[in-house]
Amino acid sequence: MYSAFRSIRAVALFILLGFTGTLAFPQGVNFIRRVADPLPLTYVSAGRASCTFEPEKAAAASSKADAVARDASVPCDTPALSAPLVNPCNSARSSQIGCESPKDLVQKDLVAMGKTGQKILRARDRVLEILQTENGCSAWLRKKDADPGATFRTLNYAVDRHGEVFVHVWKDSPSQYTYRDPYVATVGQDTGAFATITLNANGAFFQAQTGALVMEKELGIGRVSGTRIVGIGPYPGSSLSAQVLALLHEFGHVINLLPVDFDNEDGKSVQNTAEVLRYCRSEIDSKSRRGAMQAPK
Repeated sequence: MYSAFRSIRAVALFILLGFTGTLAFPQGVNFIRRVADPLPLTYVSAGRASCTFEPEKAAAASSKADAVARDASVPCDTPALSAPLVNPCNSARSSQIGCESPKDLVQKDLVAMGKTGQKILRARDRVLEILQTENGCSAWLRKKDADPGATFRTLNYAVDRHGEVFVHVWKDSPSQYTYRDPYVATVGQDTGAFATITLNANGAFFQAQTGALVMEKELGIGRVSGTRIVGIGPYPGSSLSAQVLALLHEFGHVINLLPVDFDNEDGKSVQNTAEVLRYCRSEIDSKSRRGAMQAPK
């Protein structure tokens, strides 16, 4: 009984709604359509548009097209990545696999100088060993140069083959003499990297002894009087220790760690040599001994 009554009411309601044209179903139909049909523009995600290849831009993009495949999923407005060029063989780093060691042009020049260059090169190598390790000498030089080994490696060398030859001897009294040896080396003060050290071919860097020239104060002239042994600091001339000391002394002028001592005025050159020995003597002795043992017989 209740079932029949509800059915009649339902049929009547359906007919009534048909005349008014306002069914409840259209909302449901529209919702289904949005699922079934392609999404309208208002329902598309706000993501970036896909890239399309334009033939007229092919020439401009040819270099990029070779490296990156065109993919419709890649956004067109994706910014191009740019990275700085990296040199895999950094000259400041040594022992890199697959990289050639940086050329030491100074070494090449010294080898070309023959025996004279070989002597300079041997002393230079010992100094580089000192400067490239942690010790009191390298720490002292770092007061003026953060990387003394790198700076020293750039220095050039010249040989003065017409430099002073004789030891000058002045007779101050019947029993007292003053001696001035031929200059050993010279370099510009505070000249920094790529400076040139000039070595006297007749000085104690290369010679163990040389002629003596006794000066007559009254006459203002000199006379040759035999030979005299020369040296640098406590080391005999032409020895590896003397040569290493000479190069360290000149390097002190290059980086302005030692004051100017031109012509040993007021004994300043001797004082500067003593200052180098104060910080570097132990390293000079150890490296020179090792270098002497390694030197070809």
